Amino acid sequence: MYESHFGLSGPPFQLNPDPAFYYDSRGHSHALAYLKYGAHQGEGFIVVTGEIGAGKTTVVRTLLEGLDTTKVVAAQIVSSQLAAGDLLRAILIAFGVPVTTDSKAHLISTIEAYLTSLAAEGKRALLIIDEAQNLARESIEELRMLSNFQLGNHALLQSFLVGQPELRTLLKSKAMEQLRQRISASCHLAPLDCVDTRRYIEHRLTRVDWKGTPQFSIGAYERIHHWTGGVPRRINRLCNRLLLAAYLHNVTEISESLVVETASELRSEIGELSDMMPLEPASTSPAVARARPAPTGVMTPASVITPAPLMEVDPTTLPVVVPPHAAVDNSSGTVLCLCDSPTGFWQLAALAQVLGEFTDLPPLTIVHPGAERTTGAVSDRMLPVPFGVAHLKLEAGDYAQIASLAIPRFDAMIAEYAPSAVISAGTDDAVLACTMLAKKRGLPVLRLDAGKHRHADDPDHLNAVLLDRLADELFTQSMADSHTLIREGIASDRVQCIGSLVPKFVALAFPFMRGADKALANFGVEAGALQAGFALMSLRLPPMADALQLVGQLMPALAAIAQEVPLIWPLRATERAAMITAGVETQLAQAGVILVQDRGYTGSLNLLRHARCLVMGPERELLEEAVALGRFSIAIGAASPHSSDAIGEKYSIAAGFDAELASRAARAVIAGDGLDFDAPDFWDGSAADRMARRLRVRLGLAQPLMRGLEVVG
Repeated sequence: MYESHFGLSGPPFQLNPDPAFYYDSRGHSHALAYLKYGAHQGEGFIVVTGEIGAGKTTVVRTLLEGLDTTKVVAAQIVSSQLAAGDLLRAILIAFGVPVTTDSKAHLISTIEAYLTSLAAEGKRALLIIDEAQNLARESIEELRMLSNFQLGNHALLQSFLVGQPELRTLLKSKAMEQLRQRISASCHLAPLDCVDTRRYIEHRLTRVDWKGTPQFSIGAYERIHHWTGGVPRRINRLCNRLLLAAYLHNVTEISESLVVETASELRSEIGELSDMMPLEPASTSPAVARARPAPTGVMTPASVITPAPLMEVDPTTLPVVVPPHAAVDNSSGTVLCLCDSPTGFWQLAALAQVLGEFTDLPPLTIVHPGAERTTGAVSDRMLPVPFGVAHLKLEAGDYAQIASLAIPRFDAMIAEYAPSAVISAGTDDAVLACTMLAKKRGLPVLRLDAGKHRHADDPDHLNAVLLDRLADELFTQSMADSHTLIREGIASDRVQCIGSLVPKFVALAFPFMRGADKALANFGVEAGALQAGFALMSLRLPPMADALQLVGQLMPALAAIAQEVPLIWPLRATERAAMITAGVETQLAQAGVILVQDRGYTGSLNLLRHARCLVMGPERELLEEAVALGRFSIAIGAASPHSSDAIGEKYSIAAGFDAELASRAARAVIAGDGLDFDAPDFWDGSAADRMARRLRVRLGLAQPLMRGLEVVG
């Protein structure tokens, strides 16, 4: 109806998969690369998963169109809960072989005879099973048995399993262990980000001779991504309706308001469109401005991480988890990253995003000591995660208890993943035990944020020293940290100053951060009451009996700061309840301190983006994130047990328990009097690139670019 009106040669947004409209997004390109890689290998299983409408079938059909039919005979089955016997018959029918009996033994022998005849002709068979998550376990076992058919050293049948995310859950069960060993590659087809959503729409329009009419506004593209969640089929459905609406309203521009109106109508009709929060435009701080990638064209932001599924892995039955990544030689293995904190987790997210741009580097898999429920960075996600995540599922205990469980479980992961290297990004007992095991197994160990925690009062001081000694290569945030390591006797050619990964993560997080009103509403705070701004407090509380005493000691300093700017203090539910019970919340409220429910690391980071400054305790929680956002900090309470460093000295003011010092610090920080904010050296957002280049050298993929204390360039 609208095609001729807008001068289009055909319908651009059909719901049926069509290879002619295939869009080569990063995620789709990786999935197609995996399929091509698998087809070239000619054996084993290739697993491709994705949400409904993500474009899995289109990718498969694109692959089939590019196959050499003189060498490969492909057959496709759409699974609908096929039992084992039904599957065997369906395979024969798909390959065009007549079925003359229901005998399982005869069906299997017929399949083997057919596959052998193909091999005799110099051809091989490729079986593609769509909607594979519906297969019964018995049917998957039949597929595994069929993969045993060989002629000499060559497999007669290769199978692609294409399905929804439930397929991964099925394959990671204990019963599927033998099949997992035959999976040569696996990938997850993620939704499109905002930039790719625009390019996808324009790509499909261009395929039908679109000349720019109707025109889409920038806001319209962003709203389409918001309402569809970046799922191609949902984009097609919404855009088809938008073109119809533009025709019926006789307009030549698809505006943001038209998208909202049309999407609302669609949701009321089919209830399928996403309810995701819209992206908010972000103002850029000095440090982040230097770290963010340059925008392309008129779109902002330019790039975000490609999502992948989070999987809680049972270490006794570890599946092969391969995140979106360019096809690589699987013999190179993944890189296992030991991490014990939300900050470390998200720094590795930044590293994983950059590693994905080096097609010869293996993907990352995060290994966290606890269960998923204990990983604030995992359970409270701001960014989609571009790597696999596994958990050792350890409980609290002393070193002997933790090591006795961590070592065999991590050993099982090493056997399953066959890693090419291990990155150590923490200091707790589990990280130490696992790093020692990796060293014993002869794996290259790379240490992230080396040279920190050098004060003997720090409870993790000894662990940090041991971890630095164990590492083959140590990456530091600053030249001062590098010199510290060398003074301690570590060879200079093992030390590399790369800078901080925090600015890169903060830059990646910007597109997913909410505006000030929504960020405050997430904590139950009315934005209207804070027109003059607010400060965020990240002070950690000790056990509750000591916590009430500490708050009493800090009350004068907190009140002095709050006279200059209101303080928002996120606390865990139990901590806040104790404050209320003791009547301390009322005293804090009268002083200008607002207690709110803690929303996790990413919630606090979102709030910090809009804060005037950070008020922190001796642990210096969120200090580096504040620096990356261009914020100064005020340190209250006892002196830090950490040794002083350039970051803490230059970007924070120590007030201790002194109300007068706290008041002067607050006025100086808020007004900026006498404070010159300049991002630290090497906080340019390129630390992940430097580390990626050094990793390539460590894995023998490139020649060294520099040595010793020279900055990785």
